[in-house]
Amino acid sequence: MEETIKSSFPWSTDAIKNGAILGIIHTLILLILYYAVPSKLTGFSYVALIIALNLGFSIYCSIQYRNELGGYIDFKNVFKYTFVLLAFNGLIGILFLLIFLFVEPAYPQVMAQSQLDTSVYWAQRFGAPENAIEKIHDEFNFEEVEKRFSFSGLLLSFGVGLLFYAIGAVITALVVRKSQPETI
Repeated sequence: MEETIKSSFPWSTDAIKNGAILGIIHTLILLILYYAVPSKLTGFSYVALIIALNLGFSIYCSIQYRNELGGYIDFKNVFKYTFVLLAFNGLIGILFLLIFLFVEPAYPQVMAQSQLDTSVYWAQRFGAPENAIEKIHDEFNFEEVEKRFSFSGLLLSFGVGLLFYAIGAVITALVVRKSQPETI
């Protein structure tokens, strides 16, 4: 028997509210790191932090949502809730970055330099010879990387992000779903 969402609980409003909270948290982390250590924004630790934050926050909010519904929810409804939460978070992030480009027009250049620095750091860490590191410098296309952090690049990244939000919603739904016990 398919579970239905109680109409008295506005799931979409709650998902959007929680997505806005997550978007604000992401924005604060981005601002702190951008002005303190911009090289961390293109590192693996930042990606791991964002993935853990997104999954942890969406699982927490989805469990709260499930509890509001009486403790049971099916996969489809958790997926919808979480996808809206994560997508709204992404929308907040992209809108902030588009505005941030006006305030900080050097953002694409800073991020491109950060990406180059991160690439060189990892090459050195894994013991790459000096000629390989020089090759990284020579082949690094600043203009191409800067485009990824421009208006059009950010809009494209939101589209790609939707795919990752769907994957996050699937993972969350697998963790949070809970069927009502069958009574005989």
